[in-house]
Amino acid sequence: MARSIFVNGRVFDGTEVLASGTSVVVEGKRITGVTQAPVETGPEDVVHDLAGKTLMPGLVQCHFHTGFGPDAGNPSPYLGHGMPAAYLGMVAAKNAQIAIDFGVTSLIGSSNGDLLDVCLKEAILLGLTKGPRVIPCTREMIASGDSADGDNRSWHMGIEHHGLIRRVDGVDNIRQAIREEVGRGCQIVKISISEGHGSQIIPEWNYISEAEIIVAVETAHSRQAMVRAHCPSRTGVIQCAHAGVDIIDHADMIDEEGIEAVVAADATITPSYLWTERFVDFAESWDYANGPFPIGNGFPESQDRTVERLAGIKRQFEHSVSMLPKMRAAGVRIVLGDDFGFAMMPHGDYASEMEVYVKYGVSPLEVMQWATRNGAQAMGRHGVDLGEVAEGKLADLVVVNGDPTTDVGVFRDPSNVQLVLTDGEVQKDLLSAVGH
Repeated sequence: MARSIFVNGRVFDGTEVLASGTSVVVEGKRITGVTQAPVETGPEDVVHDLAGKTLMPGLVQCHFHTGFGPDAGNPSPYLGHGMPAAYLGMVAAKNAQIAIDFGVTSLIGSSNGDLLDVCLKEAILLGLTKGPRVIPCTREMIASGDSADGDNRSWHMGIEHHGLIRRVDGVDNIRQAIREEVGRGCQIVKISISEGHGSQIIPEWNYISEAEIIVAVETAHSRQAMVRAHCPSRTGVIQCAHAGVDIIDHADMIDEEGIEAVVAADATITPSYLWTERFVDFAESWDYANGPFPIGNGFPESQDRTVERLAGIKRQFEHSVSMLPKMRAAGVRIVLGDDFGFAMMPHGDYASEMEVYVKYGVSPLEVMQWATRNGAQAMGRHGVDLGEVAEGKLADLVVVNGDPTTDVGVFRDPSNVQLVLTDGEVQKDLLSAVGH
């Protein structure tokens, strides 16, 4: 069997940069050699000279809305309801192609309607589109009255299709909904715990009860599915960690007690700071002469109340940023992923999230660890053989111009991503075009 042999480059193995002169051998789906010894080559082998380039594990996007993207501007009170499912499927296929182009080889879904993630995964497996590995997510399971519940303002319209959300009240409804959506191919369940993260002030109370969280986790885990939670609140973080939620999204108001609970539970956190930072920047630039600030919960409010709300959001974001060094020091598993697909942060803008963390004191090397090794660990059983450049691991690899362990900005330009492999198969190849 022909092998791919990578020589003369920088190798980041998911944890550290290996010694100069390290060569990597790929045969079939797996990495079969990581060595500093000379590699004997055969006539069928393909040798890639990676001078000036970095070989590393593929990136993992751990909070991926496959259906977020351009639409025809159809207004809807429900997120994920503005366009037909057929259109959203094309958006999802395009987003998957964008992800590959930027070096993302795995993604963990984060709520979509119409089994969009399941369909995307199947389309990729059947060769209908290129894309990363997909862990498909359910719709976002919410309690009645959640800020994402479009019926809060459109109850009189009789809308039957609720986009990417599913209203579930009580343990029996949650249990039934999870059984159904996991049975239809979803491998991670999303539940909404509390208001906030970006557009609203985060309260101390939660939409969903602790008993409901526990049942959600028990039901999903009994079917080998994972659970993620939209969870900005302090009490929600603690309850999710104690219940065994696998991925806690945002954790805006986490404190020392929450950090301790997350570490003890071996849970993963996706901080998603880029959305909040972009929202705050947009809010601070808003000219009220143009009318009321356009992002809220659907209920009208005075300008004074809007200004007060936006100031509170900024204060809470400052708290989130202040807790980041404490999370890192305690050993919390942190990963990348944000609400990409909106106009102010389109899919492909993944370097901007990386740069936000560097701005707040995280080294580029550590950000790359979050993007690769940590991301694979967050995938649970699906990521056991991923996230590392090591013998025996699956060959989900990327070759990048430059050194992302010192400059994450190399991922801003997709032309810097020269080669993308998943399972050892080429998904993108710019190396051959330049004769390597």
